[in-house]
Amino acid sequence: MTPRLSVVVPVHNVEEHLGACLESLARQSLQDLDVVLVDDGSTDGSADVAREFAARDDRFRVVGRENGGLGAARNTGVAHTAPGTAYLAFVDGDDVLPSRAFELMTGALDKSGSDFASGNVLRLTGGGRLKQHPLFTKPMRSTRPATHVTKDWSLLLDRIACNKVFRRAFWDAHAFAFPEGVLYEDIPVVLPAHFAARSVDVIEDAVYYWRFRDSSITNRRAVVRGVVDRTAAVLGVSRGLAGAPEHKKRYDESVLCEDLWYFMQVLPEGDAAYREAFLEHTGEFTAQVDPEVLAGLPLHHRVKWHLARERRLEELLGLLEFERRSPRTHRVRGLRRRTAEYPPLTAPLPREVRALAPGDLPLEARLTGAEWCDGTLRLTGYGYIRNLPARARRHTLKAAWLRTPDRRALPLWLKRVKDPAITTRSGQELHGYDWAGFEIAVDPARLLTEAATTTWKLVLGVLGHSGGLGGVPGHGVARRGGVGDGGAQLDVHYLDEHTRIVPVFAGGRLQLNAERVQTWLTGHDSHGGVLTLTGGTRTRASVLRLGHWHSDAAIQVPLARDGERFTAEVPLDELAAVRGRGPVRAPHGESRPGDAYSVQLVRPDGRRLPVAAPPGLPLGRHAVPGGRELAFTVSAWGNAVLTDQLPHAYTESVTWTDNSLVLQGLYGGGGPAVPLQLRRTGAEEEEVELPVRCADGRFRVESAYEALTLIGEGEWQLSLGEAPVRVPAAAHPALPASRTIAGRDFRVRRHGHDQLALTVSEATAAHGTASKATVSGPTVSKGAPPCGS
Repeated sequence: MTPRLSVVVPVHNVEEHLGACLESLARQSLQDLDVVLVDDGSTDGSADVAREFAARDDRFRVVGRENGGLGAARNTGVAHTAPGTAYLAFVDGDDVLPSRAFELMTGALDKSGSDFASGNVLRLTGGGRLKQHPLFTKPMRSTRPATHVTKDWSLLLDRIACNKVFRRAFWDAHAFAFPEGVLYEDIPVVLPAHFAARSVDVIEDAVYYWRFRDSSITNRRAVVRGVVDRTAAVLGVSRGLAGAPEHKKRYDESVLCEDLWYFMQVLPEGDAAYREAFLEHTGEFTAQVDPEVLAGLPLHHRVKWHLARERRLEELLGLLEFERRSPRTHRVRGLRRRTAEYPPLTAPLPREVRALAPGDLPLEARLTGAEWCDGTLRLTGYGYIRNLPARARRHTLKAAWLRTPDRRALPLWLKRVKDPAITTRSGQELHGYDWAGFEIAVDPARLLTEAATTTWKLVLGVLGHSGGLGGVPGHGVARRGGVGDGGAQLDVHYLDEHTRIVPVFAGGRLQLNAERVQTWLTGHDSHGGVLTLTGGTRTRASVLRLGHWHSDAAIQVPLARDGERFTAEVPLDELAAVRGRGPVRAPHGESRPGDAYSVQLVRPDGRRLPVAAPPGLPLGRHAVPGGRELAFTVSAWGNAVLTDQLPHAYTESVTWTDNSLVLQGLYGGGGPAVPLQLRRTGAEEEEVELPVRCADGRFRVESAYEALTLIGEGEWQLSLGEAPVRVPAAAHPALPASRTIAGRDFRVRRHGHDQLALTVSEATAAHGTASKATVSGPTVSKGAPPCGS
C-alpha cells in the first residue's frame, strides 16, 4: 500500500539531537509515512543512529551520499521517496515535531484541495523551552484555509520548507528543487511556491519545533557568505516576479524591511569584508527596486537604505549605533513640513527621505498605577508624543476623558506630573519626557447608567511642540488615543453587592466597565466524580456552560433553581474528555499544564452570562485522578474561571524580612526537592533555581539577600513544578512588594493578572508611582503611595 506522506530528513552531524527528531516522527498520529533519511556525509555517529532507527521501524529508510549541503540532501531525498505518495514534507535532523503535525496539515489539505499547508513554528531553546518564533507570529496568527499570499501579504514571512506539507502533484508540476551549495536554500523554493499555488492552508497550531543552535552559520549574521547567499536568494525571487509588478513591489518591500534588514542591523559587528559585501550585494538588489517602493518605506528603514545606496558607510554605522541606544529617535525640524534630523549624520539628506508622516510622531501613553482611594479610582501614568520633548511643564498639554461606544464623553480631572523615571523608561537618550506624567481621578458613580453594562474607554489627548528652528517655537502637534498597559496592577472594585467597576486592558487599551452583576458564584465542591457549583442569578437562566478556552468545546448541564439560588452538577469525566484540545502553542507545546474554562449561565434565548466571582469566594482546589486538580480562580474581568490542571502553586503571602525574601502559599504537587524556577524573559534568557520546602499541601521559599544579589537584572517569571506560580485574588492587595538591596530594586509583582514575577533593576529614586522599602527595616512596600500623597 502506498504511503500517504513522504518525509525527507537530511542528516549531517546531528548525532546529539537526531534521536529526538526521529522519535517525534515515529510518534506522529498520521502513521502512514515514508521517511527517507539522507546521510549527507556525516562524520559523527549520525549515520549509525539513523540506521539503527530504520532497523526498528520499516517506515524509515537511509540513503547515503557525499556531503553536498542541505539543498543537495533534500533533492536526493525527494528522488528516493516512494512513488505515488500524495504529500511531501521536509524535516531537519535536529528539530522536533508535535505529534499531530502531519495529521493537521494533511487533514487541512484533504478538506480544502489547496496546494500546500503551512503551520506555526515554535523555537526550541537549548534548555528545552519552547517560545513562539517571532517570524511566524503574524502569518500564523489564526487558521485560514484556502488563502493566498496575494490575499495576506504577511505570508511573505513564511519562507521555510519544514513547517509545510506539499501536495506532491503540485511539487512535481512546478519541478521545484532546492539550490545546492548555498545558504538560505528554502527561499528560492518556498516563495515561488506561495505565488504559484492556487491556494494555501494556514494553521495556527504549532507543527514544528525549530531548534536554535548558536553554532549554526545562519544564526551568525555578520558573515560574508550569509549576506551574499541571502541577497542572491531574494534577488532571484524578485526577478522572477517581474511579470507581476504589484507583486514584485510587495515582495521587494518585505525584503528591505525583513530579509536584508536582518544583515544591516549587524553592520557594526562586521569586519571590513562583511561591510563591503553588504554594500555591494544589497546595492545590486536595491538598484532593481521600484523607486516608489524605496520612497514608501517606513522612516527608519528609508533613511538607512538611502545611506546604504549612497555608500555613506560611516554615517550608517554611526546611525545604527545611535539607534541601539535610542531606538527610532530623532529631532523634529520644520514648522509645517516637518522633517527628521539625526545627530550622527554629517551630511544632509534629501527632504523626501527625512519627511515625517503623522504616524512618525505617535502618541505613547501608558498606565503605570491604579488604586482605589476613598471610593475614587486614581490612575497614574504618562503620555507624550514620541520625539517631541516634554522637559518642562509648558512643553505638553493634556486632557483626559472617558468615552462609550455610542460616543458619550465624560471629562476627567487630570493633573500633570513630573517624573524623571518616564525619560528613563523611554529607552532613549536624546529627549526628556519628565513632564509627561499624569494623575487622573475617576468618580465611579458617574460611570453607572441604566444599562446592565456600560463600557468606558480612557482617551488621552496630548498637545506637544516640536521646538522649531533656531529656538523659535514650532506649531503644536496634537495626538489622542487610548492608554496602554505600563505595568499597572488592576483589580475589580465592588461598589455594593451587585454593582462593580471592572478596569481591564482590552485590545491593549484601558477600559472601565460599569456592571450590574446578574449572576454570581457562591461555592464549589467535588465528590463522587461530580463537581458541584452553587450560586445566584437574577435571570431566567436554566443551563450552566463551561466554555473551553483553547477550543470550541463546551460542557453544558441543567441548573436546579430555588428562587435566585442555583445548583449545577458537572461530571468529571466530561472534563477529562475535553482535556488537551485546542492549538499547540508556546510556551508548553503539547504539554499544556492546564485547560481553562469560562463559567457561564445560558438564558432561554441563548444569551450567555458570565458568572461573577465576588469578593470572599474561596480559592477552589479539588484533587482529581491523574495527579491533577480542578482550580477555581478569578479572571481579570472578575469572573469565575475553572481550570483542569497540573498542580499549581498559589502565593498567599510575600514578605521582606530583615535579611530574606519569604514566599508562602498552597501547593498540591511535587515533593521536598522541587525547586522554584526563575526564568528571565527577553533577549537574554536565563534560569535560576531557589530551594523550596513543600509539606502538607503548602510551600515555603526563603531566599537570603546574598542569594538574590546573584540574580541579574530583568523580568523573571516564577514557576514551580513546570507551572507558573499564581496569585489568588485575596493576595492581590499585598503586591507589588519591593526592596532595595545592594543598589538594585527587587520588585515582586503580578504579571498577566495573576502570575507571580520578580523585576530586578538598577535602583532609582522611585518606581514611577510605586514606593519602595529599603534593607534597613522590615517594611514591605505596596503599589502606589497612600491616598492623597
